[in-house]
Amino acid sequence: MSNIILIQHCQSEHHLNNMSGGWTDTPLTEAGKGQAKKIGEKLKEFVEKNACVLYSSDLLRAFQTADIVGAELKLDVIQEKGLREINSGVAAGKTKDWARANRNPRAKSEFDLDYREFQSGETWREFYSRVSNCMDRICELENEKSILIVTHGGTLGYILAWWLKFEPEMIVNAYFSSSAGGVTVLSQNSFQQNVVNKFNDTSHLEY
Repeated sequence: MSNIILIQHCQSEHHLNNMSGGWTDTPLTEAGKGQAKKIGEKLKEFVEKNACVLYSSDLLRAFQTADIVGAELKLDVIQEKGLREINSGVAAGKTKDWARANRNPRAKSEFDLDYREFQSGETWREFYSRVSNCMDRICELENEKSILIVTHGGTLGYILAWWLKFEPEMIVNAYFSSSAGGVTVLSQNSFQQNVVNKFNDTSHLEY
């Protein structure tokens, strides 16, 4: 594995129509489709010089982003359910107002790794374990290539935590906030240290 390039999916309808995130499955907006094309253009030179593979969450907003990026880069998209956002259980497909009114009560005010926000959903610990296992599996399979991954904000943050070898309890005190269409680049240096070369680069969206 040469590099890991993380792409947060582009603007989705749930960003605009008061729908909840998580496993709510909404498509890209027209603006989001334009953002995805710009990401593909941005990465074209890198992909031309490196052997690359493109993975994506199978949720629609991520897969549509990856499909547009892949068309620009002439890469097929490998869908991976393990790259989904946190499982929002019964809140999937519901509005943000419904989600706020129907989330499980919190036992404490601080961040709780074992809090299950919604019935049938994941705890944060379970989410981190799922993302970490998924990344271990992908990296073992693609260890000779650079890996492009289109995913979600929460998942991207936990991929960073996995890359930096966080124990689950360390997540309690850290949060990586990225934005729609942001690009993050990870690599290893000559000391075999895991490096964050670039985080949440959105310069390609500014023109």
